[in-house]
Amino acid sequence: MSQSQQGLERLLRTLAGHSELIAEAYFTGMVYKDNQNQRALNQLKQLKVLVNHDADGYRITGRLTQFLDSALSSDRVRRLDTDLADWIDTLKLQISLYQDAEVENRLGDCDNYFAEIERLIFDLSDTLEENTRYLSMLVNSRFANVRTLAEKQKQNTFYISRLEKLVNAITALQPESLLEMVEDQPLIYDLLDHQLIRKLPVYQQRLQDILDKLKVFLFELRQIEARAQLVQGFAFFLQQNQNYQPLDWSERDSIPEHWNQIKPLALFAYADPLDHALEEDLIEIAQKIRIDTEVMLAKQKQRSLSAVSLSPQNKTTLDLPLYRKQLRVYFDRVLKNEGQSISAVAFQQAFVDDIEPSIWLSCVLNEWLRRQQRNKRLRMDLIQADVGQHFSGNKKVRDIVLQFMGADN
Repeated sequence: MSQSQQGLERLLRTLAGHSELIAEAYFTGMVYKDNQNQRALNQLKQLKVLVNHDADGYRITGRLTQFLDSALSSDRVRRLDTDLADWIDTLKLQISLYQDAEVENRLGDCDNYFAEIERLIFDLSDTLEENTRYLSMLVNSRFANVRTLAEKQKQNTFYISRLEKLVNAITALQPESLLEMVEDQPLIYDLLDHQLIRKLPVYQQRLQDILDKLKVFLFELRQIEARAQLVQGFAFFLQQNQNYQPLDWSERDSIPEHWNQIKPLALFAYADPLDHALEEDLIEIAQKIRIDTEVMLAKQKQRSLSAVSLSPQNKTTLDLPLYRKQLRVYFDRVLKNEGQSISAVAFQQAFVDDIEPSIWLSCVLNEWLRRQQRNKRLRMDLIQADVGQHFSGNKKVRDIVLQFMGADN
């Protein structure tokens, strides 16, 4: 029996041994940790059957939930390859149905809709987590590991399509709109904020890392594409003419005309000290230089000592630049108004006249990064402008909002 078969048997035996915990997590939505089941829950988490729901609770992963839904013919069956934007539309529809049921005091329907909303949020979070992590793994380990140029182009098209699908899904989320939609439902608001919205920066950073790697590989592809075509053309010529032998041009009176189009060798009269390939050769040459020259053996002039004064030196106090003073006033206002969001652009329009808005936002961002190292309660939100280009690699920010969080947050 192969090692893979043995691993599968161990997995199935583990699932059968903990079937009660899995059933409880599936039908109730969550299973809590105690002294009796702590070891079993940790084992199921290592097998990626359960994931953390909160500090003390676990839930079933989205893929296993969908498998159980399909096996039990549940009404909650959804396809993994469905467009993620459709899931978001379904989530908004379920929230609207929940709000209508809450207004009409239909408690049973409220519970059903809330369970469906919870499952949708978990499925979205798990799908984004799995897709971004899997795509990042593929790019880091398998990208460009092909033999032909055509395969590399197909591979590049595949990764860009997957990346575009994930970017469109995250863009369609519109976190501010979703949170405003459920601000009167604190349970859904907290669930949406903790399980989905706060994880979006992690997914966006992964996508940015993937995009950076794709740019590097595309640059290298363009660099070697012309050379690869020449090599492939010559290889095809050799296959068609297997008896080909290069001619000996040393006996000819003149070189062929097409040789005049070859780029000549570049010769330099000196070595490049910045070329690391020549570092050892340059060291060897430097070690051979004689040091017993007249210049080196010449008597050095005796240096005079500087006079030492015991009188105290006058200290000069430098005045802070105007923009530093304005930044201090802005951050002092944020720290004094705990829990209140203060816009940097609004402050600049009211109190700062001699600095451009873009320069002011750069100064605020730099100051926040400096203070963030010692004050973790200072929260920043970037208000981005809609530039309409998802793959430019840049984020255009039109405002920065700072908020000094309370000690209990």
